[in-house]
This record gives sequence, structure tokens and C-alpha cells, in this order.
Amino acid sequence: MVDVIASVVVLARKLGLVVEEAVALRSTNNVLVWLRPSMVVAKISSRPGMAANELSIAKALSVAGAPVVPPANDVGDRLHRVAGRDVTFWKYEPQDQTSSASSSSIAMALFDLHGALATLGSVISLPTYDTQIIDAINSLDNQDFAPELQVEDRYFLRQALNSGRETLAQIHDTHRIIHGSPHGMNILVVAGKPRFIDFETVQVGPLEWDLAHLEPEVADHYPAP
Repeated sequence: MVDVIASVVVLARKLGLVVEEAVALRSTNNVLVWLRPSMVVAKISSRPGMAANELSIAKALSVAGAPVVPPANDVGDRLHRVAGRDVTFWKYEPQDQTSSASSSSIAMALFDLHGALATLGSVISLPTYDTQIIDAINSLDNQDFAPELQVEDRYFLRQALNSGRETLAQIHDTHRIIHGSPHGMNILVVAGKPRFIDFETVQVGPLEWDLAHLEPEVADHYPAP
């Protein structure tokens, strides 16, 4: 990954950014690197094909005025391929670790995000929320996945996931476009207001799927559908 980051820095400089240091911000499914002192973050994707879709969604949401952190000005308009990885550039928003958004403000921001996401329905094909559940069930059949799990554990989890999927299908017949993973790590506070990031998980599902990623108080403040 060090070599990939170095290649990203080279690319950023070729694009006209002033980069003195690459500061790692996060390394989970993807790697986020602040190209200091520019106001740009490079996102190095770990999953082929996801970044292009995410960038298209983010552009549309930005145009719609959604509460999101947008792609970076000038250099964030397209996908780059660097050292075998998909790379996109996003606006850097410094974070004050002493401040946080209230549950009510997150609820209203999520409501506004859902409103903007609803406008994407006719222009993009998206997976359904239960794709993640199906993937988890199928993964349990692979002994290399979570190898510490015993046979009986895999059976129990498989049964629980299948049962949960069936229950969700019965009680939620109204689906819409949702963020898919709007937990705290995907919310930044910009000028005192919550802004969402990470749109690789945008999908079709019930509102409750998004609300379940957040504190119960957020659901209490979310406007009734």
C-alpha cells in the first residue's frame, strides 16, 4: 500500500495539487489519505468497479444539494487508475474532535439525503439491501471465511440470517434508495452540520436499514415517512 500511496502522490502533483505529505486518515475497506496541505483526500478503493459508481452517485447528490462531502474541485471529476487500484479525489473537511452533531441534526440530514437519493432511481441500477445478507450466508459455506467458527456456529448463524431475511421481507414492503451504511464513521461535521461520505453502499431497501446504523435517538427525530 505504501507504493500505491506514493503513486497517488505523484499523480496528484501531476494534476496540479501541492502535496508535501500523505497523511493516512482511515484504512478499513478502503484507504483514505489526506494530500496535505491541499484540501483534497484520495480514496484508494479495495473493490474493483465500486469507485466509478460511487463517484457518479456523489456527483448527482452534490448537484441536488444533498448533505454530502463532494468530490474535490477540479481533480475530483473522474476516476483514476493507479498501481492497479481505483482512486478518486474528494474534498478534505478538517474535523474538530471536540464537536459532534446532535441526533436531531443527523436525522434531518439523513432525511434530506434520502430525498436526494430518490431522484437517482431512473438513472442508476442498484443492488438491494439483502444482497449483503445473502453474501454473509454464502460466506459461511467457505471454511476460509472466519476459520475460527465451528460447524455448529456456522449452522446457527446461517439459520439466523435466513430467518432474519425472511422476516424483513415480510414486514418491509416499501423500499427506496438508501445510503446503506450511514454509521458514525461515514458522517463528518462541516460548519456544525452533518455531512455524509462513502456511497459505495448505496442500495435499495427500507428506511429502517439506514436508521439501524445509528443511535435510537436519531430514529426518534427522523420525520415520519
